[in-house]
Amino acid sequence: MNDKKNATVQGQQTPNIAEGKLTRDDILSGSQVAAAMGRNPYQTPNDPLKHAFNAVKGLEREPLNFEALHWGTQFEVPIIEEAVQRLGLKNTVTNFGKAFYHKDVPLGVSLDATAEASGQIITVDPEKGIFVVDDDEIVLEGLGIIEAKLTSQEKEIELPDYRGRIQLQAQMDVVQSETGVPVNWGIVCVLYRGITLRMFVFKRNEALIQEIKDCAIDFDRRVQKYRNNEETEWYEFTKVSDATSIYDQASDETLLDDSLASDVGSIDLMYKLIDETKEKIESTQAKIMAEMRDHKHLIAGPYRVTWGELNYKATPEKIVPAKPARTIRVSKLKIKPL
Repeated sequence: MNDKKNATVQGQQTPNIAEGKLTRDDILSGSQVAAAMGRNPYQTPNDPLKHAFNAVKGLEREPLNFEALHWGTQFEVPIIEEAVQRLGLKNTVTNFGKAFYHKDVPLGVSLDATAEASGQIITVDPEKGIFVVDDDEIVLEGLGIIEAKLTSQEKEIELPDYRGRIQLQAQMDVVQSETGVPVNWGIVCVLYRGITLRMFVFKRNEALIQEIKDCAIDFDRRVQKYRNNEETEWYEFTKVSDATSIYDQASDETLLDDSLASDVGSIDLMYKLIDETKEKIESTQAKIMAEMRDHKHLIAGPYRVTWGELNYKATPEKIVPAKPARTIRVSKLKIKPL
């Protein structure tokens, strides 16, 4: 018997509160992979890279403290317990006291849970909230990973990349690499609006895992370049938030770069078109309102127009709490001819 193959991931069998992020900040973690790959609409690849650069400088990440995170932490273990019961899994572990790191790739993951299966065949069962991804059925055998999510979003039929799909594959590969135990399946369990649990069951995806490894290697290359000579090789900026976050303070120096003249001209033209469009909308609306007078509704050919009202309730006087002075970069360029 191969003891290594039959080993389990060590941890506490008794479920408890979620452990949170245990990985180092100077390498890519499983929860950041979707952002680093450009597949998270709420973050850019430069967000996790900036955190890694800060970690190299010895700066601690600001603690996350918001309502959604609090309740996600509180509900993590109950979500896992319910999923394990519905799928007939056993030997659930929810507390590990450590992060897991890939032996060959600079990639680390924290785990919500692992569980063991004994060959059960899982098929799609919407009434139980079971969805088998990319196949009609899946056979669960041996060790698997369980990732729990809590969201206020409406329930989904297809799980987005950023809501655990990519993270789960990273977890599967890292745990297999560190422990030597085969990990060929995983589940992302999402509790929607506190009332609907859906379990998205995945098999191991080698093509996606290779993409994740390539991303982690490139991410680490950028971090090591910064560690060695403080050179910042950012990912391509695709959102204004990238620039305002990274270059959050301005000097009075002037940059001379004629190569940007075409881009600046394009923005200037688009600003003017936007202003002209706003003016046209304003004057056209005013014309329609003048004709509607005190009518609330208008039927004009194939269109129904409503000019409604807003009612405001009386509110007591409020005192705005004091805020410390601060400086941020604005999110819009001001352009004028020389």
